[in-house]
Amino acid sequence: MKSVLKTPAPKGGGYAWYVAGLLSLTHLVSFLDRFIMGLVLVPVKQTFGLSDTQLGLLHGTGFVILYVVAALPLGRLADTGNRRNLIIGGIVFWSLATAACGLAGSFGSLFAARIGVGLGEASLVPAAMSLLAAYFSRGKLGRAVGAFTMGASLGMSAAFIGGGAVLALLAANGGLTLPFFGHLPPWKALFLLTSIPGFLLAFLLLTVREPERENHGAASKPGVMVALRHIGRHDQAYGWHTAAAVAAILLTQSFAAWTPTLFVRTYAMTPAEAGLTVGYVVLITAPLGHLFGGYLTDAFRRHGIDGAPSVVIGLMLAAGVLPALAFCTSHSLAVSIISLGLLKTCLSAASPAGLAGVQMLTPEPLRGVVSALFLAVITLVAVGGGPTLIGIITDQIFKDEQALASSLLTATLIVACFGVIAAVLSRRPVKIAMAEL
Repeated sequence: MKSVLKTPAPKGGGYAWYVAGLLSLTHLVSFLDRFIMGLVLVPVKQTFGLSDTQLGLLHGTGFVILYVVAALPLGRLADTGNRRNLIIGGIVFWSLATAACGLAGSFGSLFAARIGVGLGEASLVPAAMSLLAAYFSRGKLGRAVGAFTMGASLGMSAAFIGGGAVLALLAANGGLTLPFFGHLPPWKALFLLTSIPGFLLAFLLLTVREPERENHGAASKPGVMVALRHIGRHDQAYGWHTAAAVAAILLTQSFAAWTPTLFVRTYAMTPAEAGLTVGYVVLITAPLGHLFGGYLTDAFRRHGIDGAPSVVIGLMLAAGVLPALAFCTSHSLAVSIISLGLLKTCLSAASPAGLAGVQMLTPEPLRGVVSALFLAVITLVAVGGGPTLIGIITDQIFKDEQALASSLLTATLIVACFGVIAAVLSRRPVKIAMAEL
């Protein structure tokens, strides 16, 4: 059923905030389904006899393959079609794929299911951003987008805290026996249970009314080639800024993917205990980091600092090296938790500065397409490459699964150094590009 407002959507009223809340909840569920894999890497490795490289592929590359491929066409569809229905279709698809993870009988079938999760989730961000822009005026849009992005951090926390609690309960009962599916070990049952909220949320999203488009679709919107020509004119500004952002997100994804496994291997925790520990750290520190990063970016802009978002990224990467060093070399659980919290705060502060910089560099008619391209690069290189890179370093360089902390530290030192250099190099071209807008 298609529900479309025949008058322009109310801007920023109570119903608009209801829509923003539902979209934030959808973002939460998407990150729950995305990051639940990080909680069960150890039992998955034991079940299928996988290497750390294969685990990295499951957590990173498998997810991003179709996510990246589908980002642009789904972004264009969000500009021309029914955005609410696009989100509903996406959430049903990725929830089915999450359930399929729990039924996988091999590495190949689990990898294919993770690809499906990525394909479904690729529909969310472009459609949600378009809906929020329709429901909120520019003066309130920032807060609405902030509420939406906060759902991602809460979803990651939910994966580790809620998922950890459910996994502990399943482990205590020896798994779960269901009609048609038979007996499932705890990690497989966790995937099936994790898929349920998405189906429930899909029905709730039917209460969202599709706003009438003020510009009657995408006919007047510049296409991908126009956006690419604009990026080409300012290639150094976009290139160096994106490189700095990639560095920050790559480290964020790497630590998110591998920290529960590191706690299991180093402190003999159960996967459930490790998930709960990491989840509480993320729940406390990630929102603080996002707020601090946004405040710092605005403050730097007010003081006329060239390339303010890139500067924030560079500073936060540099500041994160010391807690990363403490985290990766400590044999004290208390020190590990504290240093992880500091590191997560730094990396979370760098994250919003990346997207903010792209908006500052881009004319308003091109922001949707350019943001989709930026997201595709971030997802392919950082989300897909980060966890896989750590697995490769562990398997191919250290050749010891107990050297996971050394792999994380090696990646941190190299990637953070690169990101800081990229941030410094971006300042002048960003200043020139912004002056031409």
